Amino acid sequence: MTSVSLRPLLVTTAVLSVLLPATGCTSDDSATPAPRPSVGARLDWQRLSLPEGQSPVTLTVTEDRVLVGTYGASRPHPHLLSTTDGDTWHEVPLAPRSPYAFEGRWFQIVTHAGRVDAIAGARGGAHGNYRWTTWTGTEDGVAEQEQPFGVFGSYGAGDLAGIAYAAGSPVILGAWQSERTGLDIATWTRAGTRWSRQPSTATPLGSTAESLAAGTAIASAGDGVVVAGSVTRLASGSVTVGAALWSAPGSGGPWTRLDLPGAPATDGPGLADSATCTPHSCLVVGTEDGRFAGWDVTEGAARRADGIPEISVTENRSVVAPVMVGEKDDIVLVPTPRGAVVARRAGTTWSTTDGPSGTPTAAIPHGNDLWVITTDVQGGGTLWRARVR
Repeated sequence: MTSVSLRPLLVTTAVLSVLLPATGCTSDDSATPAPRPSVGARLDWQRLSLPEGQSPVTLTVTEDRVLVGTYGASRPHPHLLSTTDGDTWHEVPLAPRSPYAFEGRWFQIVTHAGRVDAIAGARGGAHGNYRWTTWTGTEDGVAEQEQPFGVFGSYGAGDLAGIAYAAGSPVILGAWQSERTGLDIATWTRAGTRWSRQPSTATPLGSTAESLAAGTAIASAGDGVVVAGSVTRLASGSVTVGAALWSAPGSGGPWTRLDLPGAPATDGPGLADSATCTPHSCLVVGTEDGRFAGWDVTEGAARRADGIPEISVTENRSVVAPVMVGEKDDIVLVPTPRGAVVARRAGTTWSTTDGPSGTPTAAIPHGNDLWVITTDVQGGGTLWRARVR
């Protein structure tokens, strides 16, 4: 099954033992220099209408349906819509229980074998921190799973970033105060109806006085998961930021970190925004020095993707996780100062074309169609669809 979020994320089946073995992880910084991208086939974008008062936030797919998480104008704000064609919408019943569940905005919704799991957040309290809610169910109905406040909140809590499945068991990604320094990458697993945070200090997910770990997105990889993010290295008189990918063969670890190679002669920061996995590899996307970047990860080795086109990425925006429409080409939605750009890879050849209006935040494949959510300057969402040929 697949899924994406505001931290865009696509989940596909992968074999972790083939993709990222626990030992021998290496990085290869060789790649074809960035060429002038060819102009790709124009996509005809269709704006899809949702029920009145609902703004699209996140997307996921089941075997035959698209699920759209929306934010409504009136309380309760979260809604979940289901469709096969984008014309007729069915509202999936939701059962919020805690006060913040009625206010929540979806961060990510994922599906697996008929199950639906999700996280949502709403700001509240004296400091305006996020109050997180977790949800579970099926297409017939999704209910909040209330958790004690200290599970995702209280002293030391960071934000949540996403959710993905490891062998059918959901894993939540976030951050938590390190027992050493700064924040660690944190993961939570579920037993029954209760979520619990797993130890991360003194593991590859942990920060140290010399390096600070940060995770931005989580994706399924066979029976395990991968986390895309970055490592900030602190040295005497210098600070550098490099893209990284963490992997685990199961929901509880053990974790391995793979540093992704930077572009030659580039001193700017490298950030991995998200990853998409096939049975034999991952395509990781993000930015290097403010420009679109990609890495191919296979058998424990990472190399910069060949022929990545030169595309400037809007500051403080994330590159949407790659999708594959019709099991053919890799497609990536890139937010740029001049609007959304669709970068498409066929083999090692990239082409670009215009995306829909707005800043892309989520994308999924459905049959031969590409579904995309964009936001405007006020933060309002729009749902688009285009046929990919």
